[in-house]
Amino acid sequence: MRLLPKLGSAGLIVSSLLPIAAAVQAQTSGSVENNNAEQVIDNIIVTATRREQTLTEVPIALSVVSSEDIAQTGSRELAEISEYIPNVSISDNTDFRAVITIRGVGSESRNIGFDSRVGVYVDGVYMGQSPAVNQELLDLERVEVLRGPQGMLFGKNTVAGAISLVTRKPDEELAGKLSASVGNFNYRELQGMINLPLSETLAAKVAVSKTDRDGFVDNLTTGNELEDKDVQAWRAQLRFTPSDQLEVNLALDGFEADSLVLAGEPLTNPTGTGLVAVAPEPRVVAFDFDPFENREVSGAMLDVNYEFDSGFTLKSITGFRDTEAFYSNATDYAPISIIFIEYTDQFEQLSQEFQFISPDDGDLTYMLGLYYYEQEAKTKRDAIMGNFFYEGVVGPLAGPIVAPLLGLDPNNLTPDQLNTVARLAGFGPEGTGASNVGTVDTKSFAAYFNGSYDFDESWTLGFGLRFSTEEKDVNWLLDGINVAGLGIGSTNVVNGVPTPLINDRSDDFLSVALSLSYSLDDNSNLYVKYSSGYKSGGFNLDFINADELAANSGLEFDKETVDSFEIGYKTTGMDGRATLNLAAFYTQYDDYQVNQFVDLGGGRTSIRITNAAKVISQGLEAEFSFQASENFSLQGSAGWLDAEFDSFPGGGAGGADVTGNRLTLAPEITAALGLVYEQDLSSLGGTLLARLDLTYTDSQFTTEDNVTTTTLPSGDSVPFGSYDEYTLLNGRIGLIDDDGRYEVYLWGRNLADEDYLVDDFRDFFGTIVNHPNIGRTYGAEIVFNF
Repeated sequence: MRLLPKLGSAGLIVSSLLPIAAAVQAQTSGSVENNNAEQVIDNIIVTATRREQTLTEVPIALSVVSSEDIAQTGSRELAEISEYIPNVSISDNTDFRAVITIRGVGSESRNIGFDSRVGVYVDGVYMGQSPAVNQELLDLERVEVLRGPQGMLFGKNTVAGAISLVTRKPDEELAGKLSASVGNFNYRELQGMINLPLSETLAAKVAVSKTDRDGFVDNLTTGNELEDKDVQAWRAQLRFTPSDQLEVNLALDGFEADSLVLAGEPLTNPTGTGLVAVAPEPRVVAFDFDPFENREVSGAMLDVNYEFDSGFTLKSITGFRDTEAFYSNATDYAPISIIFIEYTDQFEQLSQEFQFISPDDGDLTYMLGLYYYEQEAKTKRDAIMGNFFYEGVVGPLAGPIVAPLLGLDPNNLTPDQLNTVARLAGFGPEGTGASNVGTVDTKSFAAYFNGSYDFDESWTLGFGLRFSTEEKDVNWLLDGINVAGLGIGSTNVVNGVPTPLINDRSDDFLSVALSLSYSLDDNSNLYVKYSSGYKSGGFNLDFINADELAANSGLEFDKETVDSFEIGYKTTGMDGRATLNLAAFYTQYDDYQVNQFVDLGGGRTSIRITNAAKVISQGLEAEFSFQASENFSLQGSAGWLDAEFDSFPGGGAGGADVTGNRLTLAPEITAALGLVYEQDLSSLGGTLLARLDLTYTDSQFTTEDNVTTTTLPSGDSVPFGSYDEYTLLNGRIGLIDDDGRYEVYLWGRNLADEDYLVDDFRDFFGTIVNHPNIGRTYGAEIVFNF
């Protein structure tokens, strides 16, 4: 095992944190309470282990973003909080293909046959595939981010980590909140919440939000702005507590999001063989129509807790989720209609989890769990040839080859002659194209057990087992007959007509987790941990190249497995004014599933899912908080990451060996520093709150080839395959009324107006595109509490 060999950058992080760790440990007292309560950091309580524990006690690399942090940073959706957490990234491009990575490992569920590696949960219920994950942060108590495999704690298996959103439950107090925020790009947000005690045992809560924003990318052809926002979200909850032993929580939620989206700004012509005809301008495109995205997500959750007289608890979590997403794009990235796509995906899922939890007061504590999950995923995806397909693609590419065989001049073809050339080159009539449509039904079952045993006041052994089995049935049709000239295949062709692929597969796995914790004192813990997990195999249900399809007619890829090792240190010291969490990890993935666009040349691309032989992810993480004085506090985090393909022969363009290359979207360094200042302003009857956040993300690759430029067949070169590093400065300043009745703020994100990329890829027909960030945003907010 080669544990953490690259210590240059890592050593810098460690050396800078060691004095803090020594100071915190040296001044740790037996209790985090102290007479100067205004300078004591709240002892954070988390429920990641399905028990209430302090953050210091949990032997997991765990970050917590509290409701106060969400409000102070002005984070509005899940993607915005990732910049404050070490080694975590959530994509800022289209939500249809949202990507979450933890410790360099993640994936988008680009098609219904490929699952994501990071699970997003709301009150313990798995939210589903990529279109559902970028949740609005509506009326949350906190967000818990767990790094590493978490199969012992959550019903749906995860191999890279889990993000748990914990909502605020209804309570016995009549309360409400209204807020309004405005900003540049015509940003408007309204939020409202009301908590209603209906009786001594029944309480209800409703929270709603509406967000609108103009776009920041001009489409010259239509005159509209892309990357606008129109989001409506809501959550309704009912809490019933007929006795001290029984608690029932019912929640309904939903959101709808519409946007004119940008997949990317083209740097090349539609086939990627030369530069774009007109030199590109930042945040300006010319597409023949406005690409569009719509997401409708809804669900219900029923949580029942019953505590027996013996102290044991029986818990049931029932969840239903429904996600429907539509996405269209001008895949030619041109002002004329050559090729465009229309995708519709729908996911319906039902989950049931039972937990039997022991009392907290013994040396041995444990939880038994049973989990059942079923999902029906449907897809209908069309790639359609537009009006200028023949003139723009068939003529230039097929004409010089086919026309001379017919005795025709390729530079002077009539429409009828062009149709003949197209037919012989493997293309159907105008308005046809390629399509894939079908379903994947998934059923999974898991039984798990986790617990801990206190040998004495210092030593604790943690343990867990999980057995999982997952079955997938596919009924899916790929019809590429009318675009065979582009190399797209067709499933099970009989007498010239494609017929569905019908296949099934089953995977199972026994996961193990072991940890050993040592309590240095009441407020400091060391731990070592081992955990394993797996991600089930699946099916590559996409626009598959004919050669790829012939080589893998079942379209299957195998399951991947993970072994993770971690050592950590957590402490609260300086009489409760400082916290520090450190972790080092080494994770090995075998048969790692890779979903990639592979350039085949000549405007042809293969969308391929393969199993890389091995991936290694290793690194360091640190988080701290420090109440420097009654008025001033600091928060910070840093992550060093070395995530690479330990073995992946044939995984690059042209079959290149990419062994030793870094994983995509895996920056080596991430860091954040937050400064908070509070000052009593008695003359204004309130408290001044000012917060400044600085975040840094290192450069990262976007392809397995680890290139930064590519040379086109024309001889020109374009930047492609990586993002540059970037630093963001976010700020917020406001006045909070002493009675808590109102709050007013000025806020800004990316105050330095840093330019950077949020996406960079080669599309199916070879076009190289990138996606710029939004730039500086700013505004004002007012909040009323009652």
